[in-house]
Amino acid sequence: MTIGDIQLASGAQARIRSLGVVAYPDEGCGVLIGRFDGQRAVVIDASSGTNTNTVRSRDRYLLDPADIVRADRDARGRGLDIVGFWHSHPDHPARPSPFDTDHAWVDY
Repeated sequence: MTIGDIQLASGAQARIRSLGVVAYPDEGCGVLIGRFDGQRAVVIDASSGTNTNTVRSRDRYLLDPADIVRADRDARGRGLDIVGFWHSHPDHPARPSPFDTDHAWVDY
C-alpha cells in the first residue's frame, strides 16, 4: 500500500509536540495510531517510545521494539492500527535526513 496523505488529528499533533518537548534535547520517538482510509492514514493518537540509541540520541533514534508491541496492542484494543512512526529533529530541520531515509520502513 502506498500512503498518499496523512490526516493528523489536532489531539495527536499536540501529543507529539508535548512528547518531543519532554524528550529534548534528545530525539523523541513513538508510534502513530489510527486507521487507513483508502490511501490516507488518519492519525488519531500517538504514543511515546524509548529511544534506545544511547550513542547519538541527539540526532538518531532507535525505537524500542517493546514500545511497538505495546502500541499495537493498545491500538487493536481500540479498534485501530499502527499507521506509522514519529520522531523529532531537535535543533535540526524538519525533513528526512539521509539516515532517516536509509532506515525507514517502506510500508510506514
